[in-house]
Amino acid sequence: MSADGSSRGRPTPEPRGTERRTADRSTARLDRIRADEIAVPREARHFQGDRAGFVSRVVANLVDVTVAALTVGALYLGLVGLLFVVNPTDPRLPSTPFPTLVLVGLWVLWLIFTVAWATSGRTFGGKIMGLRVVNFRGQRLLWPGSALRATFCVLFMPGLFWVVVSGENRSLQDTVLRTQVVYDWTHRRKERAEAGSTPAQ
Repeated sequence: MSADGSSRGRPTPEPRGTERRTADRSTARLDRIRADEIAVPREARHFQGDRAGFVSRVVANLVDVTVAALTVGALYLGLVGLLFVVNPTDPRLPSTPFPTLVLVGLWVLWLIFTVAWATSGRTFGGKIMGLRVVNFRGQRLLWPGSALRATFCVLFMPGLFWVVVSGENRSLQDTVLRTQVVYDWTHRRKERAEAGSTPAQ
């Protein structure tokens, strides 16, 4: 002890286990916040968390439809290649009716929507435009809610035009299922929905 009665020479005591864990969690939380701020473009930070507008959503959907069409084309070429391997002496293009191709394309689009919204909340088009689909609590959709919204969107695409007149940037699907599409450039980790919550109510 020094002359003035202080314990200046003593080493600083180590924090207890509970205090150490709390400090570690706080540090990790601050790191995530800093990482999210870096992920959001500076010019877009003003819109972060707002509901997406009509144009952004249309562009994202066009990208997703293009991805679905390219996927159908790749499946068709794969079928052609398979037929050539099976019968190389008499190669023939499969005669697939156009309505069948449309139905396959809609199924592929439904699959893209369902998987993307239930896992990361964003499709490829949504990632390009910085959009994410969440429920009314701001959480990612569960698989049933994601499949239901995908079905609604694929079977009634004109419901998107309700965004223009809703005043809240909600499509008809969002209004009925209580979902929302927000601007979100951050890299979210998978969220566990709260017990008893139903994302698409």
